[in-house]
Amino acid sequence: MRTRGLSLVGLLITLACIVVLLSLTLPALRTATTGITPQGTQAPNSAWGATEMLQLQALGQGILTQDMLGGGTNPYARPSESSGTGDRTLDTTANLYSLLIMERITVPKQLVSKGDRGYVEIDHDYSWAAYSPRNGVYWDPSFVADLDVLSNVSFAHMPLTGRRVDDYWRASFSTDFPLFGTRGPEGGIDSLNSVTCLDGGWSGRVLFADGHVDFLPTIGSFTRRWNGQADNLFRIDDERNGSDAILGFSESIDEEGVTLQWD
Repeated sequence: MRTRGLSLVGLLITLACIVVLLSLTLPALRTATTGITPQGTQAPNSAWGATEMLQLQALGQGILTQDMLGGGTNPYARPSESSGTGDRTLDTTANLYSLLIMERITVPKQLVSKGDRGYVEIDHDYSWAAYSPRNGVYWDPSFVADLDVLSNVSFAHMPLTGRRVDDYWRASFSTDFPLFGTRGPEGGIDSLNSVTCLDGGWSGRVLFADGHVDFLPTIGSFTRRWNGQADNLFRIDDERNGSDAILGFSESIDEEGVTLQWD
């Protein structure tokens, strides 16, 4: 009696079909989960990208809500003001985000993007109990934002210096001024040496002062004008009074200005 089964040729054809299907499916799956296209750029509608957009939107809604609760006339949370000292050297990236957590405007998990390729991890041990105005403690000082060692936050922000603070660190509802967003390379120059550039090119998401989030496929796609010229999103173009748009990590602030950090 003759039995039926797969011949060697049939088996090879089946395996070939599986290989073809995998070659078609895996790039799409990689794009959907990691946010990276087969060409090495960020995908605007990836799962990670959508999550990052929601993280930024929630952050924007949090600070807008704070402003509304304050009657719509107060600036957003700022370390130098919230501490009651007026000491502007306190307005660093680490202190700002730690303060936003302490004031329940955001949470540690919301500040870390799954697509971040730097030394970034969630602060699972944030201490709300550290708050002690009597002892001059208004946020958890153990929260870190050091791109050379470790950071508990992924997102860059508008440095709290110069005219930017007076003009935009409140509910200004500007549609073209950025407050938070995906980190970028130093000087706004695409570079293979920066973890913020996939295969040498930057793309990311930016939260603007009116609360909306845009996906920018390249650095050059940010077209805000400053002093008659295109405003570089990752470079200080106005050292004099700080009125241009920029996103970065403020490592330190003194009377001479802000020292930005890149990775």
